[in-house]
Amino acid sequence: MILADGIIKSKHSRDILNELKWKGVDCRECYIEYTHRGAPNDTKTVSFNDIIDIGRSFFTILPDTMIPYHRIRRIKFKDKTLYTKTNKTQTSEK
Repeated sequence: MILADGIIKSKHSRDILNELKWKGVDCRECYIEYTHRGAPNDTKTVSFNDIIDIGRSFFTILPDTMIPYHRIRRIKFKDKTLYTKTNKTQTSEK
């Protein structure tokens, strides 16, 4: 079993999911929080083990639900946050 702590080097959500998959990390305690309009707080959380495909623009969870990467808010492994979506809205002073 490989621990994610210190092994994940990517900064982007898709790349992190691929690293978790291909580096053999034990992901039983890995969760992805994403925006889902209509859910409580417009947020849903799924286990990494529910992912059936990591595609170019989205990942697929059971049963055939496609979720675009821009909807991912957070990726957690045990008690450590591997990814948190940043707010790209910045105000610039002129």
